[in-house]
Amino acid sequence: MKVVITHTDFRIYWPARLNALTAYLNNKSIELEIVEIAGAGSPYDFSENLDSHPANWQCLFPNKRMEDILPTDANIALRRKLNDLHPDIVFAGAIAFPSGAAAVRYAIERKKKVIIFDNARLEDVPRSWLVDFIKKRIYSCTDAVLCPSEAWNPTFTYFGFQQHQIFYGLNVVDNSFWNEQNLIGPSNSASGYILTVGRQIPIKNFQFLLKAYGDYSAKTTNPKELIMVGDGPEHWSLADYAKINSLNTVKFLPFKSQSELKSIYRRAAYFVLASHGETWGLVVNEAMASGLPVLVSNQVGCASTLVQDGVNGYTFSPNNVNELADLLIRMDGLNAQERMEMGEKSKEIINDWGLDRFC
Repeated sequence: MKVVITHTDFRIYWPARLNALTAYLNNKSIELEIVEIAGAGSPYDFSENLDSHPANWQCLFPNKRMEDILPTDANIALRRKLNDLHPDIVFAGAIAFPSGAAAVRYAIERKKKVIIFDNARLEDVPRSWLVDFIKKRIYSCTDAVLCPSEAWNPTFTYFGFQQHQIFYGLNVVDNSFWNEQNLIGPSNSASGYILTVGRQIPIKNFQFLLKAYGDYSAKTTNPKELIMVGDGPEHWSLADYAKINSLNTVKFLPFKSQSELKSIYRRAAYFVLASHGETWGLVVNEAMASGLPVLVSNQVGCASTLVQDGVNGYTFSPNNVNELADLLIRMDGLNAQERMEMGEKSKEIINDWGLDRFC
């Protein structure tokens, strides 16, 4: 049996997933071919690149960004490649992308199986009735969907999938990478800092976080430092806000590679993600695998799956500054042992959401 997995690109988190999947399928005598469309450009340009892809990994436009490839050209190139490889099963990204659309068309024409992977929820991406109608028609031609967790059931039952066609485990990271034991720690020491990581764009809600942090600092004798890792169009407005409001314990760091981030996570006291409307939030996986308690907005996709209030952290409304400020104060009131216990619970929970589940 031959399987092809295809998408616009496979960056940052994907190499570990696909290497694990290749080995997993090889053990079952199933051949896997990996086909990405674009080899350049990505929100994750700062991530480390593989020196060379494995033999089963092909890129159709290695020197082009997806934005510079006409959808027609991408569709033609991918369908030609699928016809050459002649897979029995195709896994492809969401049907809004050329990879998904071409994969479904190939499967219909060749009478093969096609499985879509997608992490968009209905509430995250509002659409017109016409777009939803078209999506339902296209999805009716697919055999299954791979999504992040059971929290996606309402979305994909809405699009016509039966329960037995819905599978979970798309949004995972290599937990063993983040949980290496030879790093200096502990991550949740009493002297650690508050950490957040992400592109500095409106959906990440960083100004809200700064407001809550300002309230927390004003009510705390010795506030923990807030480390903000990332960059983006909002960076200077965030930096100006911190300066104007005398938030001298806020420190901005540029994008970091995963190897650099590993030690940053390990030295933190706990992690905060304040986004509104984020599909999943893989930085929460990283933080939990690193042994951190987490404070996560209840509008982040992973919150209902990964965060157990009072066990490994807390959820909060991304619109309630006082609620988050109070949680920061509550976390300050924990001693190192209590934070360590919450961090251990994070590792226990995330252990079930790793590469094995994806495979």
